[in-house]
Amino acid sequence: MNVSSIGIKKTGAAVQPFMTNLYVVTATVDPASLATVTGAVTSAITATGAALGDRVELFPPADMQGVMAFGYVSAANAVKISFFNPTAGTIDLASGTWTIHVIRK
Repeated sequence: MNVSSIGIKKTGAAVQPFMTNLYVVTATVDPASLATVTGAVTSAITATGAALGDRVELFPPADMQGVMAFGYVSAANAVKISFFNPTAGTIDLASGTWTIHVIRK
């Protein structure tokens, strides 16, 4: 999905752009098993239209069990997800379909 523009309008004022592009992608991701205080990065996920500097929001399919996930544009049209396990035990998140939003302001 590509939305060309989303705006915010204050009563009596012109619409102000909030973001100019929103790209929504779904991808099946199977995070690596993460030992205590370790991390992993996915391979590139195709996100057509994504550009370096765009903001990435992640929507995981299940409980993250304390694992932190960060999305970023790694190259034109490509997003990666970085996982970090700060907990005291090994965590192996299940494979699932993630929703990824790429936002350009």
